[in-house]
Amino acid sequence: GGWRVTAVDPRASDGEPFVRAAVEELDAAEYEPFDAAVAVLSLHHAGDVGVVLDKVCSLLKPGGVFVVDEFRKEHLADEATAAFYYHQRRSLLCAGRRESGGGGRSPGGGSFESWFSRLSEHRAGVHEEGEVLAALEERFATRSLCYGPFLFRQGLDAEVEPLERKLIEEGGIRPTGLRWVGVLGAESGG
Repeated sequence: GGWRVTAVDPRASDGEPFVRAAVEELDAAEYEPFDAAVAVLSLHHAGDVGVVLDKVCSLLKPGGVFVVDEFRKEHLADEATAAFYYHQRRSLLCAGRRESGGGGRSPGGGSFESWFSRLSEHRAGVHEEGEVLAALEERFATRSLCYGPFLFRQGLDAEVEPLERKLIEEGGIRPTGLRWVGVLGAESGG
């Protein structure tokens, strides 16, 4: 009984259950079809989202579930959302917290304006939500899609999550997290 897990990441540790590779490099013939796959904060960085998702389809059995936890990068273009993140990170740094996480979005020592400008350049290199969702929906039947907090996971404390959630609910900032669940149909399998 139980689950057999295979973790795929180009920077993975050596040894089971890890496979050090990009998903699109896997040979589906080397694996039993998987019941489910999970992609966490990876599709927005994929070179070609379609190629990655085609490989996921070839690795899943018909009816297999695909769960995606993603970042909606375009919502950091909203100044209020970006300011929330910037000032939360700056507060932690001023309180003596060491840099951690943040995915290249560290506020450093500069002004909000200079950081916001750098952030815009950083966002240009990753896929937007619309591209990712369109590619998912071409290949899977969507079962669930919801939006919510994400910034608290990027170098902030978990204790910030309720504040981020409250500000989203009040319309003060935009939700930067996306959770999507889809199912591979029999006719969709690789």
